[in-house]
Formats: sequence, structure tokens, C-alpha cells
Amino acid sequence: MDDSFLKPRRVYDLAVEGGFNTLGTAQYIRLTKPALHPDSIPKPIVKASVVVNDGKTDIVFRETTTPGVYQGTNRNDPNYNNAYTLTIKYNGKTYTAVDTLRQVVNIVDDFLPLSTHLQADKTIQGTIPKHTFGYLNPNKWFIAYQDIPLWNPAKFDQTKYYSYTHLLGSPNSLYPLNNLKRTFTVGQEDFITIYKISLSENYARYLYSVFMETDWSGLFSSVPVNVEGNISGNAQGYFSVSDVDARRYKAKEL
Repeated sequence: MDDSFLKPRRVYDLAVEGGFNTLGTAQYIRLTKPALHPDSIPKPIVKASVVVNDGKTDIVFRETTTPGVYQGTNRNDPNYNNAYTLTIKYNGKTYTAVDTLRQVVNIVDDFLPLSTHLQADKTIQGTIPKHTFGYLNPNKWFIAYQDIPLWNPAKFDQTKYYSYTHLLGSPNSLYPLNNLKRTFTVGQEDFITIYKISLSENYARYLYSVFMETDWSGLFSSVPVNVEGNISGNAQGYFSVSDVDARRYKAKEL
């Protein structure tokens, strides 16, 4: 077989990561040029115009000291159930995206997607499945403890710590779901910080489609396809708008 790497059928102008959240005033979006070879990495896109309109005002994003990462400051109250519009101008082209801000159900009024067990040595062992199905609302979760850092929307390398609760049901049982979890052991007095991040209906469906091509692919899966995000034009990714609730617990309280 030919073991050479095939050039992608579609070469995107840019990729969009991040979006808007209600946890703090600082907002972050990263723009990159997708890599075309497994030995290369995405290149940061600089000198682009990035603006988010929250239905009230324009939030202008400026380049940070990290190439490709843009920061904006939000001073308005959340505009729940309404659209936030992203506009990017780069290299003579304009790209737009729209997502809706859904209010999150606070953590204390919902089930936590983790389990804990008191061990013989009085430590707490926990298990966090990456995917849980059949929830009333789709959400993204970030659970921090010990060496797992607190959630920071400015850091785009924290995706490996996310877990997800899905409105839709479990995919085909032939898909390898069993090992998609992480475990931890902490003391009873150690703190665990839980972030619950709301997803719009469209963003939840986008993530579900992505996982069908990644986490839930198996021997009987179909040929992978390009999952379309919400960025107009020849762009990749998803501009998301999320409401966030954060709580801190002692391990023995969970």
C-alpha cells in the first residue's frame, strides 16, 4: 500500500477555536492556519480583525502576546437565548458565525458526571467518564483537582480534561466507549473544582458529530467525513457561546 500522506481534499483558510463565556470579563479566540502534513503544526494567524456582537454592542478583540490568540473584554450582562455574532476579517475575506447563549442549570440542581468511592486507606477514588448520555441538557464539564489546573479559557490545550453530558443517546454499542474515562485519588479534605459549561443546541450536535468520527469510531464505522462548523466561508471550527457555573467542593462532600 502507498504509505504516503494524502493531501486533504479541502484546504481551509483558517480555523477558529474558543468564543464567549460568562465566567469572566476576558474572552479569547484563537485563529490558526490548519496544518497540511502530520509532521507540521497549525500556524497562528496574526493581524486579523476579530469582533463579537452580543446583540447590544461590538466587542473588539485585540492580539495578545501569544500569536494567534485574540482577547476581548465583555462588560455587558449575559444576553440569554439570543444570538452572538462573530465577524473575522483576514486577508481580504470576511468570515462570520452565530451561536446562541443558553443559560446553564446550576450545578447543585443537576447530577454530577462523576462517581467517588471511599477506600480502605480513607482516600477518595474518583471516576470521570468522558461521555454520559441521556441528560436533559447538553453540557461540557471541566473538573479540576490536584495537578489538573483550573479552567482557563485563554488556554487552548485543556481540551483533554473536558467531559460531556449529551442530550442524545449512546452511539452504536460496537463503538469503543469503555476506556474513555479518567480516574483520580485524592484526600478527603482536598478540593475539587467543577465547571459546568452550557452548550447551544447546534453546538451540542456539532460536538456529537465530531465524536462520531473520533471517540466513537470503530471497526464498523463509516468513512470519516468533514464535520461542518458554524463558520461561514472556507473556514473550520466552531464559535461557541457558553454560560458557566463553577463550584468548589471538598472530596468528602461528593
